[in-house]
Amino acid sequence: MSWQFFALLNIIFFSLSTLLQRVLIKESKSRPITYTIFFNVFTGVFVLLIGLFAHVLVFSSLTIQLGFFLLLAIFLYAFGNLFIFKALKETEASKFTLIFATRVLFTIVVAVLFLSESFGIKEVVGTLLIFIGIFLVSKTSKKFVFNRGDLYSVIAAMLIGFANANARFVLHSMSVFPYMLFGFFGPALILSLIYPKEAKHGKIFLKRKAFGGIVLLSIFFAIANIGFFEAIKYGPGVSIVSSVVLTSVIVTVVLSIIFLHERTSIWKKLLGALISFAGLVILTI
Repeated sequence: MSWQFFALLNIIFFSLSTLLQRVLIKESKSRPITYTIFFNVFTGVFVLLIGLFAHVLVFSSLTIQLGFFLLLAIFLYAFGNLFIFKALKETEASKFTLIFATRVLFTIVVAVLFLSESFGIKEVVGTLLIFIGIFLVSKTSKKFVFNRGDLYSVIAAMLIGFANANARFVLHSMSVFPYMLFGFFGPALILSLIYPKEAKHGKIFLKRKAFGGIVLLSIFFAIANIGFFEAIKYGPGVSIVSSVVLTSVIVTVVLSIIFLHERTSIWKKLLGALISFAGLVILTI
């Protein structure tokens, strides 16, 4: 299968998981850190089940160098998740979406400087169009004032951006499914050690409605991440793949218009979707 197929898989299922997450967060009274810990565990379990079913759970020999970068990935994703929820606690979701999209810039910088990836005029134009589209669908009419929540958003974008670039290096020597097991169970363990009292609040997920919701969300997110990391492993470069999958923001907006009836500034959102699609075409031709 081509890397474009895996990127499309990520875009579709990440958009669906984001949409479902919005619904669950509105209905749920769970604590953000507790939610993050258990969400990572549930997603890791489904990655494990898919890997076993598909017979692709093959572990590579672990060298000192590979172990270091794998450990780095775990810490980057753990603290990236932590700052995502710190940011969402203090800033608007639309504003966070716009700032967090800059994670691709951190990925591009690392990929160009340390992974020797090329990023020419075509890639710059395509990525710029995607950012313009995201700006149009995410920007509110309020004056932009940078606050502490926005600083957390930038830190989260930096950590996740670095983690995605690091994944490209690790996946040269490691299969996707074992990497993802470390990437989900590792951060859950670290956050549990940092916040030991949060685990006791996890009983909320055992209730029938909450359990069904997080199970479905974890399946969507597991498939989305399988698509993302497979695209990184076999794609032309992590910088291009990261730019392409950013269009999931646009797909989420379109799905929100259709299913959640979020039709505020609909023409601006549709124009943003069209511009981002043009950027996607430029990056993938």
